[in-house]
Amino acid sequence: MSAPSLPWVVPLDPASATPVYVQVAHGLAARIGNGTLAGGTALPAERDLAGALGVSRVTVRQALALLAQQGLLTRRHGSGTFVNLPAPALAARPLGLLTGFSEDVRSRGQTPGARVLSFECARPTPQEAMTLALSPTDTVYRLRRLRTADGEPLAVEESTLPAALSGPLSAADVTDASLYGLLTQRGLSPVRAVRHLRAVNAGPQMAGWLDVPPGAALLATERVSWTADGKPVEHAHAHYRGDRYDFVMELHGEERP
Repeated sequence: MSAPSLPWVVPLDPASATPVYVQVAHGLAARIGNGTLAGGTALPAERDLAGALGVSRVTVRQALALLAQQGLLTRRHGSGTFVNLPAPALAARPLGLLTGFSEDVRSRGQTPGARVLSFECARPTPQEAMTLALSPTDTVYRLRRLRTADGEPLAVEESTLPAALSGPLSAADVTDASLYGLLTQRGLSPVRAVRHLRAVNAGPQMAGWLDVPPGAALLATERVSWTADGKPVEHAHAHYRGDRYDFVMELHGEERP
């Protein structure tokens, strides 16, 4: 009975016009992609891998460098070469679709969560008063929540709501609850919004909430939402983890006669 083939021994075609190091890289990438070489697997030393494949160490070094560039391998000086663990899937959120965080997370088969970080009823700031069409003597609810998917932190959302419009509200109302769902129950379903998007780096406090290193890349958004009768119902800021969240926008060419 023949011995089982080693998972890093890939077929090569000497007659092919494709450079041998590229063939090696493609073969190993395919084994990584189909799980034959699982995340965390240590590859043999360059000399041993070259011997198993029947190629030079230079060829092996070029192939491994290419795979490291593609993020499939990590090369640690003195330790060896290891297959990287699969990157977590990005949560894609269409920019043109007005949905809440909870609805987005449920659409991916995950359970949304919302932990209240701060909650207050106060006078609006000048910017909030202007954005929400309020007078300086009106009151607003101002809440900050950590949003999670299956318990993993994905975003910090800060929302300001006109108190007279939204009605009585407490921190318990918005814990592990959809804010848009709550507004819809009260006849205040947002039907239009304007959102601004920019890239920022996480400060120490935001990094702690989102469980990322300080300075990590985040996606920051600012959004104003209106009801069907044109009343501004929410002014929101949010910070999303750049390694776990992706915004998608569909574009169309201008129609010409």
